[in-house]
Amino acid sequence: MRVLIVAAGSRGDVAPCTGLAARLRAAGHPVAIAAHSRFGPLVTATGTEFRPLPGDARTVLAAASLDPRAAPAATRYLSRLSAGVADAIRPGVDVVLTGVVAAPLVRRLGVPVLQTFLQPAHPTREFAPPVTCVRTLGGPGNRAAWALQRWILESANRVRAPDTGPTLYGYSPAMLDRPADWRPDLRVVGYWWPQIPAGWRPPAGLAEFLAAGPPPVYIGLGSLSGSGAARRFAVAAVAAARRLGLRVVATGAAPAPDVHPIADVPHQYLFPHVAAVLHHGGAGTTAAALRAGVPQVPVPVQADQHLWAHRSVALGAAPAALRLHRPTATALADALRAAVREPAYRDRARELADRLRAEDGAAAVVEALERL
Repeated sequence: MRVLIVAAGSRGDVAPCTGLAARLRAAGHPVAIAAHSRFGPLVTATGTEFRPLPGDARTVLAAASLDPRAAPAATRYLSRLSAGVADAIRPGVDVVLTGVVAAPLVRRLGVPVLQTFLQPAHPTREFAPPVTCVRTLGGPGNRAAWALQRWILESANRVRAPDTGPTLYGYSPAMLDRPADWRPDLRVVGYWWPQIPAGWRPPAGLAEFLAAGPPPVYIGLGSLSGSGAARRFAVAAVAAARRLGLRVVATGAAPAPDVHPIADVPHQYLFPHVAAVLHHGGAGTTAAALRAGVPQVPVPVQADQHLWAHRSVALGAAPAALRLHRPTATALADALRAAVREPAYRDRARELADRLRAEDGAAAVVEALERL
């Protein structure tokens, strides 16, 4: 089958699709990924065909966070996205893998859809919608929040989103178990791991730095890194780590004998070499730290980051979740010290890594696709 994966979102939404595409190609299915234009190099570097989508998905994220003021911008975005998805499908597609934003658009074109998600998107009494940044509003309150989110997205989309057919969630049940009130065809199958580009090599000096001393801590805030608050937090975090005598690998940091700045390095390569991961709490970075069996210190800011940060702490893989704004030196030092020097966090992270090794989320997608 000719497969199109629509990944209308951030880098964390696109990168796992590169690994999923590789597994689908290995099973004999031609695959293309449709994503926003800035992710073209990320996709093509892994040998997958790229088809560009217009716009910026952050407008829908704002609408989904239950802010009705974002609905007009989301409507404009979805109108452009609809045309972009139609263009991506025209070269000939048998089935589309996509999530809540694009699925109604694809169904209007008469193309079969296999719904795939990287974070919970179906209503449950067990927790609130992740994009609200609220852990729970109580059973009835959670259900009401899910209903409101759905209404806002459907209003912006100008079409009712049918909630039928098999749906696969690309995260681990070891991280977040399937809610008891979900219907049977909503399955949590395990992570889809990003593909490292063929021929990739570590940037100059990184391997030498990693080998020259004890494992460093990684400090990086992903897509948030460009904001002023994120830059200030990163500076404070690097300073706290150095005061503890820890070596550091950090995005955008100033070089020093005990600090190695990096840009875009695959987490699959880097994280097995570090002592702990301080990050923004995104689903992909959380998964990569779990896979490497290293403790983490999440700094959630928006959307589902709060959900994964809460779960990391609850599972014992992280000592605490920190706040991005006005971080205290004490809080930073305490969290880093605990993550690196208290064995319980590393032991728990390794236990979770063992569970992840027994899962194959991509294989579940291949199987479900071939049953359509």
